[in-house]
Amino acid sequence: MAKYNVRICLDDECDKIEDCLACQRNALIICFLINFAMFAGEIYYGILEQSASLIGDSAHNVGDAMILGSSLFVMTASQGAKARLALVKCVIWLVFGLLTFYHVGQNIITGQVPNHLPIIILGAIALIGNIISTLLLQAYKEKDVNLKSAYICCRNDALGNLLIIIAGLLIMATGTNWPDIIVGMFIGLLVVYSAAKISKESLIILQKRSTNIHL
Repeated sequence: MAKYNVRICLDDECDKIEDCLACQRNALIICFLINFAMFAGEIYYGILEQSASLIGDSAHNVGDAMILGSSLFVMTASQGAKARLALVKCVIWLVFGLLTFYHVGQNIITGQVPNHLPIIILGAIALIGNIISTLLLQAYKEKDVNLKSAYICCRNDALGNLLIIIAGLLIMATGTNWPDIIVGMFIGLLVVYSAAKISKESLIILQKRSTNIHL
């Protein structure tokens, strides 16, 4: 799918962006800024409206911003170093997944119905941002496990944003908080599943490197 990728550097010698470190760095910077901005908006309105889906997605976005930011520092590192960093990212994912479950539980107990309008608007804005991020990172998803984890972050967030929009519409239609609770739970499960999947791949890489060293 590389033919659909857009060059995002000023290097005149860049003719294959999946191998261009300048394009890779710029893609990570753009995606980092997008995710941090989405985190700020979602955490503010999530707390204001007590929306489990927005709070869960904001936690996911700040985790993604940390993952994307750290990826900038290991672009030229060894596969082993990248795999170890990916494991750290997975721990961050797991923490934020559990945080989402906590807010889901709180909403079940309190029964508070969040305002649907901020959920729909922020969900739509975040969806656009994550689609852009996913398209920017798709050229690098098979380069190493670190970049693959960054790509999966943004791809999963795009799916989560679509569900948040649906939750907002269902809250408007039903007047209950169950759509928000269900979507928040799904996002939490998606985060935990992604953490487990990337952890497994990282551990396999580290195990292979360890075996090669001892041969």
